[in-house]
Order: sequence, then C-alpha cells, then structure tokens
Amino acid sequence: MFPKILDNAEVLYYTAIDNFGAIYYDTGEVFDSVKYLAICKYPNTANAYYLFQVNDSYEVIGDYLFDTIDECMSTAKSFYSGNVFWIKAG
Repeated sequence: MFPKILDNAEVLYYTAIDNFGAIYYDTGEVFDSVKYLAICKYPNTANAYYLFQVNDSYEVIGDYLFDTIDECMSTAKSFYSGNVFWIKAG
C-alpha cells in the first residue's frame, strides 16, 4: 500500500508502480530508479505542491515545486509521454 506521508508531506495523488526512468549522478552513473510519482503538500504551505519522484522503497529521490495540482499533473504527463495515471490518496 502506498504511504500517506512522504518526506513529511501529505500524499494527495500517486501512480501505480512503473518504470519512470532514473536519477543520475553528474558522472552519468545511475543514482536510483524512479518507480512511482506522487503529488504531495507540506503542512502550512499555500499554493505549493510537489511532484515527487519515488523509488521502490518509497523514498523521495527527486522533486519539482508547482503552484497547483494541475501543473504537477500536466508536467508529469508531458515529461513521461502520457503514461501517467493518477490514483487519489485517501
């Protein structure tokens, strides 16, 4: 089951496990594989939504900050060639 909290942020939406690429070191070596995407919000923040890249151990390995959930979703869809299907948390 996908966690309700990642990196102390509330999970609002997440994807099923998939292969969303990898995070690389500057040397080109693979740091970790992105297996999930999640849209999250930290407590006490207004208009700040994070698109998290998550590994298979449910650790956040990358993030992007946006003003809206729609921006998170559209960026993910664009970046990952439309292969993103969101599951509402809760």
